Amino acid sequence: MNVAMTPSRILKRAVKLYPEKIAVVDGEVRWTYREVEKRVNKVFHAFQNAGVSEGGRIAILDYNSYRYMELYYGMAPTGRVLLPLNIRLSAEEYTYILNDAEAEIIIFQADFKPMVARIKDDLTHVKQFLIAEGPADEPWITGTYEAVMEEASSEPVDTMVADEDAVLNLYYTSGTTGHPKGVMLTHRNIYANALTTIIAFKLEDATVWYHIAPLFHLADAFFIWAVTYQGGRHVMQRVFDPVAVLETIQNEKISAAMMVPTMVNFLLNVPDMQKYDLSPLKWIMIGGAPMSPANAKRMMEQLGCLYVSGYGLTETCPLLTVGNIKDTLLNLPEEEQLGYLTRTGLEVPGVDLKVVDSDGNEVPRDGQSVGEIIVQGDNVMRGYWKQPDETAKAIRGGYFYTGDLATVDAEGYVLIVDRAKDIIISGGENISSVEVENALYRHEAVLECAVIAKPDEKWGEVPRAVVALKPGEEATEQELIAFCRERLATFKAPKEIAFVAELPKTGSGKILKTNLRQTFNKDSGSD
Repeated sequence: MNVAMTPSRILKRAVKLYPEKIAVVDGEVRWTYREVEKRVNKVFHAFQNAGVSEGGRIAILDYNSYRYMELYYGMAPTGRVLLPLNIRLSAEEYTYILNDAEAEIIIFQADFKPMVARIKDDLTHVKQFLIAEGPADEPWITGTYEAVMEEASSEPVDTMVADEDAVLNLYYTSGTTGHPKGVMLTHRNIYANALTTIIAFKLEDATVWYHIAPLFHLADAFFIWAVTYQGGRHVMQRVFDPVAVLETIQNEKISAAMMVPTMVNFLLNVPDMQKYDLSPLKWIMIGGAPMSPANAKRMMEQLGCLYVSGYGLTETCPLLTVGNIKDTLLNLPEEEQLGYLTRTGLEVPGVDLKVVDSDGNEVPRDGQSVGEIIVQGDNVMRGYWKQPDETAKAIRGGYFYTGDLATVDAEGYVLIVDRAKDIIISGGENISSVEVENALYRHEAVLECAVIAKPDEKWGEVPRAVVALKPGEEATEQELIAFCRERLATFKAPKEIAFVAELPKTGSGKILKTNLRQTFNKDSGSD
């Protein structure tokens, strides 16, 4: 018997086994699984009747909230696609994504009303603007999200998609081509990844998951499905505040969370951190960027929980490796175990991961030979939205080529030694250097430029631009930074700019970023 692999089955199990258990906590909202199901039914009925085309995209611009919980599940049986939007983008970026995705509805939290008002006239497909936690007090606002929900029926929904390979979620991710690419994830991708996550992290019904990292990112969103499957509890954190996080861990008895290293650093620097009872916290998955063994040890000592590394990409829904310790290595000294714990990790169940050389041959498992990570599994995306050529470049011979360079040791532990070309990871956010370069090139004084990562104690990395000006033209560092901030999200704009007469190049004229990294990062010890 073949039954479609869809997230609708995940929620049905949780409601069947844990109907009166608190499923989601968001401020004053404390809803049981039965109440969540009623809300999900309303989402289904509301958007089935909203005039959205079959397979049409519905965008959400929101903080972590119960709305993500109900929309992620409510879209599954509708045949429509949810488009989560990064809350930190610029007007140009939102306009590009919404138009490229051909989104027909946008649901936005009231804080983002000024941004939506700014771009609304440039959106080519959006027909409805629904505001959440605010009044529909402008002519262009179609109505409030809650009014739509109140009017919708909560009658049970028995509909399930027949095609598990239909697209369910569309995530835009920074890439090497400048513009973000839409990653198409299917019902099957999401369902398979939920099972993988349960096994890899040993999730159970007692799990209380803290959504600190943004739910518009798959780095945290994939736990919406895995934790629900096991009947665990979801606790929402709308805005990261270190003191509020510590208080919530204590008061809600949080057992696990995903954080980027920057968040952990903020927590460890809270005065009187030891006064909080953090004993319920069992582990934190660190994603977005690695932590050194020394910092991981400090985290475990001060927070009293286990450090767990995790690696994946939006294109793989996302989980590929987890840094669990093999039981055959538990007899090793603590420092050696810590070395394994902080590596990129072991491939998770359901994923076939290889590290291959330029000829496609697996590199020796010696912990020294470097190759590219390629993967195969039910969690690998359907492809890039409206970009078949980019899809064909990424998925070849049945494997997805990640662009990440790594080694693999005799135990099978992967260690990333370099990331996908031209991607800067700042505070867990991916920044395409090409995208920043494209913004700089729009300045009339810029002849050529290159953007590289600058190591940063607070954010891990920040963008640094190296610029050569046109003969006879002038521009200051602050002028160019301000120019970029007008066109990009603030976190993507260069934090500093170095001026040179000419950028180093290969014989074919390609800018040598490796040389720039060696020159400008030499004082930090990074290359």
